[in-house]
This record gives sequence, structure tokens and C-alpha cells, in this order.
Amino acid sequence: MGKRATWRWGNVPLPETYLVGLGVGLLLQVITAWRPPWPAWVGQAMGWPLILAGLWLAVWAVRAAADIDLERPHQLVLRGPYAFSRNPMYVASAVVYVGIALVANAAWPLLLLPGVLLATHLVVVGEERFLEGRFGPVYRSYKSSIRRYL
Repeated sequence: MGKRATWRWGNVPLPETYLVGLGVGLLLQVITAWRPPWPAWVGQAMGWPLILAGLWLAVWAVRAAADIDLERPHQLVLRGPYAFSRNPMYVASAVVYVGIALVANAAWPLLLLPGVLLATHLVVVGEERFLEGRFGPVYRSYKSSIRRYL
């Protein structure tokens, strides 16, 4: 019996929508500082746990998918966080994004978050079409029993 893989670097997400939104938000923050209405210590106290939780979820998702090339999957990932969410890596990215905005005490990234979430959702819908075409009834069954995000 072969040893199960524990990590696949190609599965480490590069969440473009979140990176662009965060980059633009932080750039706007440098150009025109706009602070949230709460004290900076509140952002620190909430942000660091969110960053750590998001990174933990991302690592869990990458490890759960280690046996599968997510760019060209030969089967669905049904274990780990994929047993609770069809898109745990996107959820992890959103949690890290919010955490970074809070730690940076920056309102701009939070203001841009709805647009980032909409852009990400459009990516997810395209990925779902691909998976449904590739796996048919197996994916439709998974889709009907596991939530898209949370």
C-alpha cells in the first residue's frame, strides 16, 4: 500500500481576487488613510486570530487534497474541510483578508471586500461548471449535500 501524500505545492492557493483587493485596499490606505471606527487594539485583537484561523484552514485544505492535482483533478476531494465546504480555500482566503485588514487598521480593504467576494463567487461558479462537466452526477450529489462556502 502506497504512502499517502501530505502536501502538494501546486495545490497551495494563489487567491488572485483577494490579493488584488487587498493590494488595492492597502495602496488606497497609504494614499488616503481611512481608519475603522474602533481603536487599533480591537483590530489587532480580532485580526491576528482570524489570520491564524484562515492559515490553519488553508493548510488543512491543501493537506486534504494532497493526493489530487486540483488543476486537473481525477477525483473529488471529500475529506477534511471539503466534507463541510466545497470551497474551504476561498473561505480561508476571505478570513485571512479580513484579518490582515483589521491588523493593518485599514478601512479600505474592508470597503472593497464585497467586490472581492463577488469576483471570487464568479470564479467559483465557473469552477463548479467545470467540475460538474468532469464528474457529472457524483459532483451534483456532492454539491447538493455540502454547502458552497459555510
